[in-house]
Amino acid sequence: MPERAPQSGGRRYRPEVLVGLAVVALGCALLVADNLPWVPEPGAGRGAAAPATPSATPSATPSPGTGGDARGGPSASPSPSPSPSASPSPIMRSVVEEVDSADGELEAIGGGAGPVGDGPVVRYTVEVEKGLPGEPEDFADAVHAILGDERGWTSRGHSFERVDEGPVDFRVALASPDTVDAMCAPLRTNGYTSCKANGRAIINQNRWVSGVEHFDGDLETYRIYVINHEVGHALGHGHVGCPGRGERAPVMMQQTLRLDGCEPNGWLEP
Repeated sequence: MPERAPQSGGRRYRPEVLVGLAVVALGCALLVADNLPWVPEPGAGRGAAAPATPSATPSATPSPGTGGDARGGPSASPSPSPSPSASPSPIMRSVVEEVDSADGELEAIGGGAGPVGDGPVVRYTVEVEKGLPGEPEDFADAVHAILGDERGWTSRGHSFERVDEGPVDFRVALASPDTVDAMCAPLRTNGYTSCKANGRAIINQNRWVSGVEHFDGDLETYRIYVINHEVGHALGHGHVGCPGRGERAPVMMQQTLRLDGCEPNGWLEP
């Protein structure tokens, strides 16, 4: 008979059994650990390294213009508020829609202005057809701003005063296309152009509102031109042509119809 191993105080296991038991125990431990609740470090994603402990330096002051912390943190001086946009110049204040006709009756605009300029005073009245859209006073202010500018007829020795009564040298009227056609006859304005007739510089309402296509949307320059052009007729000046391609168009050129290679222009002086 084979010999028996000496008896010991406990049961013996073979090495391969012990290794198997150790593997099972380790797997159980990992399973338990994996099911424990995971609490991330502040600011770190799962599996990311924990952030370094912040130093105790004071918070940096925000750069100017970024505003302060609404919860009481450091605040920079607020950026200055943008200044309100400037009011439109008198020349551009009366922007309204086009019309075909109105009441057919002109009304003098009350109040006066001037005189402006250094030469002999020229007195004039502004009239607007009743029933036109917009504020009549806006047109009157625009006319006086244009006539009083040193780049306009004041540069030719004229001084202008707007009055609403008494004798005048001429009148400036704003009227609908139908009324312009009637007042300018026998001149043919065709519901489109302005004219000087019977002591009046008569401005077509639709040209005042929309200008002409070949001014490339520069309505302000067109308004300056049409007032200076028709008032130029009232002062005794006739039409002239374009002096050369690329030159500034003279005020007394018929710029409403064409430019002939000249550049749009409303002033007598640069």
